[in-house]
Amino acid sequence: MPLNKIDRTLAVLIGALCAGVVWVGLDMRGDAGVFPVIAGSLGGLACLGIGVNSFRRKLPDESQPPVAWQRFTLWGLCVLGLLGLMISIGTFVALIVFLLVSLCCLSDLRWPAALILAVSFSALIYAVFVHLLAVPLPGGGLWNWLAN
Repeated sequence: MPLNKIDRTLAVLIGALCAGVVWVGLDMRGDAGVFPVIAGSLGGLACLGIGVNSFRRKLPDESQPPVAWQRFTLWGLCVLGLLGLMISIGTFVALIVFLLVSLCCLSDLRWPAALILAVSFSALIYAVFVHLLAVPLPGGGLWNWLAN
């Protein structure tokens, strides 16, 4: 199956999911539906862009790039590890571990730069979600121990 057809199919499926998110967000009371409407709209626009771009004609000599299955599998395992570790060790410690592993292994970034990026991004996430938005995130055992 050509990649353009796969892109179009996924853009339609995920676009329909985004439209459902917007619809659910519009039915929410008060300001609760603002974030789902914004996120669904942005996702729908991205799917529209991908769908339109998939109709672009490719040159006959342009070959399709091979899918990097090893990198994709490693990234998928990193995401599953993040989800599993969020409950046991805490969101922010798990996020630092996830970013360190994915930045060092998948982007060939050196440890010092990856550590700086991971800690600063986690601190930014902590400031935005915990202090500004007051969203309770999973603490986990290690995070609770470090916080005390």
